[in-house]
Amino acid sequence: MDGPLVVVSYELKAEAIPKVAGTPQTPVQLKKVLDVKRSLGTSELPHHSVRVFPPTNIKASAHYPHIIHPIGTYNLNLKLDGISRHNTNVDTIEYWKLKKLTWRLEETAKAVAPACGKHSPKLEGADQQPKKGLVRTETRVIGEKTLFSGWKSNYMSTTDSSIELELEYNLAKHAKFACDTKCRDGTEVTHQLMVEMVVSQEWAPVNKPALVTHTGVGRILRMHFSTILTERAGMGISWDTEAPPIYQDVPPSPPAYSHETFLDGESSIAELMEEPLDSMIGDSDGRASINTHSSSDQQSQVDAPPPPA
Repeated sequence: MDGPLVVVSYELKAEAIPKVAGTPQTPVQLKKVLDVKRSLGTSELPHHSVRVFPPTNIKASAHYPHIIHPIGTYNLNLKLDGISRHNTNVDTIEYWKLKKLTWRLEETAKAVAPACGKHSPKLEGADQQPKKGLVRTETRVIGEKTLFSGWKSNYMSTTDSSIELELEYNLAKHAKFACDTKCRDGTEVTHQLMVEMVVSQEWAPVNKPALVTHTGVGRILRMHFSTILTERAGMGISWDTEAPPIYQDVPPSPPAYSHETFLDGESSIAELMEEPLDSMIGDSDGRASINTHSSSDQQSQVDAPPPPA
């Protein structure tokens, strides 16, 4: 994770010190960054959210995926009901027209900055607990777009008027992001989809619905949808080619290790290979010599002292 407040990385470090004639040589070091990704399974059914905007009668119903990925496009189906009303006092019909829609993907990162004893705040009372650190918050936009058209409006009836649209949203092409994370030390990364709509009010006589007049009244409708950003799960593990070993494949004993061997220019590793696993040949220092003989119905094994620890 590479965020504006905190960076989390996993590194594999190894160091080997070779010896030549008992003299340590220059250490050989290896450093490699391991790419550890967070992956969550997606749901087959979309998430459903309903929002009412008082004092108007507008009700918004949205269906959207709760889990998204950095690569890909996702759809939010939005429907607005209650956008028309019959004013019986003056015998007119009042409409709410959608003028502009803006969606924005926001990422909020929180981290605790620890304070040292010198810079920690002074406490007046003895019962007060010292603060462990300062909470920092950073919000950045990882995708946004503004639309002025692309929705369907139905004003045929005052009781069945609606606005429907299918919104496509995704991360920006070169946006820096971090997957949702929550740690015990206070580090937390969350995402949300913000939808902002600008509506204006119009009215028309009941007997002349085509004679529309602007009232000059407008409102801004905002909705926030909690979203989880995670990496794709992939195809998983292929058990046909990457199956773990079974007991029948395990050799009867581990390989034997020889004493420290010095390689010269003419020697090679192939000349210093040990014997096969099913036979261990003893050497001059008294190690066990075990030979396994196979027969038709039984196996005989030469008695030998146990190998040294």
